[in-house]
Amino acid sequence: MIHTNRNTRKISRFSLTNLAFLLMFLPLAVLSQEVDSLRIENQLLKEQLKRMDELELRLADLEGDKGKVQEKLAPETISDTTKSEMLVIPDVEMREPHQVLTGDELVEENFPASWPMFGSEYRMKIGGRVKLDMLYDFNGSNDRYQFLISGIPVEGSPEYANRGYFNMFARESRFNIDMRRATPGKVPLQIFIEADFWSSTDSFPFRLRHAYIIVGNWIFGQTWTTTSIMESIPNLIDFAAGDALYGGRAAQLKYQNRINDKWKWALGLEMMDYIGIDNPFDLPGRSSLGLPALAGRIDYSWKTGMVALGVNLAQMRWDGGDSVYATAVQLAAVIGGRQYIGKDYFTYNIAMGKGSGDNIMALTGSNSNAVLTPEGELETMPAIAVVFGFVHKWNDQFTSNLSVAYTTLDPSVYRAPESMKAGAVGHLNLIFQATQRLSTGIEYMWGEHRTKNNDFGGANRLQTMVKFEF
Repeated sequence: MIHTNRNTRKISRFSLTNLAFLLMFLPLAVLSQEVDSLRIENQLLKEQLKRMDELELRLADLEGDKGKVQEKLAPETISDTTKSEMLVIPDVEMREPHQVLTGDELVEENFPASWPMFGSEYRMKIGGRVKLDMLYDFNGSNDRYQFLISGIPVEGSPEYANRGYFNMFARESRFNIDMRRATPGKVPLQIFIEADFWSSTDSFPFRLRHAYIIVGNWIFGQTWTTTSIMESIPNLIDFAAGDALYGGRAAQLKYQNRINDKWKWALGLEMMDYIGIDNPFDLPGRSSLGLPALAGRIDYSWKTGMVALGVNLAQMRWDGGDSVYATAVQLAAVIGGRQYIGKDYFTYNIAMGKGSGDNIMALTGSNSNAVLTPEGELETMPAIAVVFGFVHKWNDQFTSNLSVAYTTLDPSVYRAPESMKAGAVGHLNLIFQATQRLSTGIEYMWGEHRTKNNDFGGANRLQTMVKFEF
């Protein structure tokens, strides 16, 4: 009996202890479930509000209420007094509206015109643009589709006697597929693929622009390089978009993260498609990369503007087997951004580097990074590119963009006399935003081209366009 009473007391104490723990943690468990439920409901509410804003914007567009459309699209113009707020750039004010977002930015971003993929956690959107361009070139520039400094004929060249011509094309049209998972509590995922028709092969007109996967804050695939500061490009009609900008698109592995509303940073490994080594003496071998390029960037944003600093470091080499082997370092720095003044704003992009000329649009493909000397050594060449732009809004529908760009290369003594040394290009346009998605405009361009032996050429072009974005 004594043994039984002891066991009974043990069982009672055990039951009381369990009951105490149960009474203590049950409310916490219920509270945790309620918090999770509230989070999900809060996220769903945010998505519904965003969809309501989108429907309201579409209704205003259909009713022709341009003031309301502009009010929703335009960024705030009040002074920067709230530290928690940052610049939000409307897509209509971006030359390339597609922005690569990661982490919480991908979850919180409005995803209009998307639909649920039933039976999964993903949403999908099909987007792109149809663009018709018509141009008249007064001086017979070599490139019939984009206004390139390197394509301006110079004195002494056979092309200098070229006549003016007309061209009409739709090569800048493009389409994309955007699929995302933005479920609260799960790692954000995105797959984005975009192609255009800017290809020189008629049998296969598609050209891959973007193809990447985002997992949380990681980016895998091809998209804008880390040093491509797209916010610093004015909205130009010409496809070259200034011809002195630094960057482009490349295959890469990158980590990108926003620290807070002010700061954002990225670090990546990138493939250099244009290694850019000139071989004037026809030495055996070819250019190659021993390692991918290392690129970093940091952004600082406030309510009326932003600025970004990017750096790029890479090793170039010439591999000629037992005959020639040489290496050289590529180093470049880029600073760019934009600043709003009321509804108007100005943009800027300044790039400086050594052994990095081929990363500048005006010099891409001209082997302007380095020269292979007769001794089999690589001599890198300094390059500078500067782009300034100013955008003025005449009213809710009419906008003008002014852009001036300058590129200069300090060529090696072994460089060919007819190679490009410096050049400048300017754009001035008037764009009419008929609806949220339909626009048209006209743009005047002028350019100057100077070679190493100081031959000079100038050109002028007039271009119009009609564009519908979806």
